[in-house]
Amino acid sequence: MGFGFVVARFGLFLREIAMTTHGLPLESTGASLWMGTALLLLGVVVNIAASINHVRLIGRLNRAERIGQPSAPAIAVALTLALLGLGLAAYLVLIR
Repeated sequence: MGFGFVVARFGLFLREIAMTTHGLPLESTGASLWMGTALLLLGVVVNIAASINHVRLIGRLNRAERIGQPSAPAIAVALTLALLGLGLAAYLVLIR
């Protein structure tokens, strides 16, 4: 969620830097706001899902059930975040 907030505010930071160095306003595409908001909301969803998973896991442990299956949704979220991070890195390199 913190990373999403930083990304959402990064466009504002770039505009301020452009104003101080070039004196011209930087035209914004709004991509950082939308990507940052999406990451923040994804963080909220992941926190809620992790809380639910934790409660279920404690229940299974208390009932002495077997655990240890990999979670496909957790792997999907991790890969999605990795791809978004790579996309943001590419974006930062290309707009320099």
